[in-house]
Amino acid sequence: MKNQVLKVHPQDNVIVALTDLPQGTVINHDDKTYITTDNVQAKHKFAAQNFNPNDDITMYGVLVGKAQNFIPAGGLLTTKNIHHAANDFFIGERQTEWNKPDVSKFADRTFYGFPRSDGSVGTANYWLVIPMVFCENRNLDVLEEALIKPLGYGRNRVYANQAQELIKMYKSGSDVTQLLNAEMPYVEQVAKQERLFPNVDGIKFLVHNGGCGGTRQDAQALCGLLAGYITHPNVAGATVLSLGCQNAQVSILDEEIKKRSPLFDKPYFVLEQQKVGTEAELLSLAIKQTFAGLVLANKNSRQPSPI
Repeated sequence: MKNQVLKVHPQDNVIVALTDLPQGTVINHDDKTYITTDNVQAKHKFAAQNFNPNDDITMYGVLVGKAQNFIPAGGLLTTKNIHHAANDFFIGERQTEWNKPDVSKFADRTFYGFPRSDGSVGTANYWLVIPMVFCENRNLDVLEEALIKPLGYGRNRVYANQAQELIKMYKSGSDVTQLLNAEMPYVEQVAKQERLFPNVDGIKFLVHNGGCGGTRQDAQALCGLLAGYITHPNVAGATVLSLGCQNAQVSILDEEIKKRSPLFDKPYFVLEQQKVGTEAELLSLAIKQTFAGLVLANKNSRQPSPI
């Protein structure tokens, strides 16, 4: 039987419902028995003890509130019977001890993930296309239009059939009145597109509005953020578009990648527009390199990996 409740910290005096608990539900947890005195919805909390007015409410092992009136054990905790409270802030000695959970039941359990060379395991396998500066956002839009649908990653547009029906009617001579009175077909789900690369979950285009002006610290922060995406276990590789003259230089991105993954070896293509030449040359090369990257990414497959 799956767990109905959770006590987050041993010192807590509240219990979290993991499923809807009707009034009168008997709960046995940690050798104690609780009976809910109210209906408790999933993710809401009930009292693990009787609370008198002004008694402390403890969760995560810390003070989170005070009781406003008497609350019986098993009673639902709401903003009507408790109010916020917190301990005074102070700087104390750093404590690194923690209550290690029992993971013995997961010791021999595995899941099917994408192993990476650095020992991490992804739950997905995505390719990224990233601009170093917002000036490249338009080029990302063009690449998205060129790649997503032909490769089988297009969204199911359930209303496209309605537009197609109106087009057919118009071409066959229907007038405005007939078009307005037409019965529109509604399809709950259209046929799923077949992916050319079944082991690649998709291509993500990370448009943003930074990279050009701002301070050097802004550029460093942006590159750190982008490096975090690129080195994430769920990412197979990346295509990076750079204008060339922006603050957020590719050299900074490379430094940030090495901070997070010293032996970084994912497929990684960088195109600098001011070196490549025209916009058309840049886009053609980006499509070619991204396609090649997807071929490499598709060689990754899900493998049994320890939880």
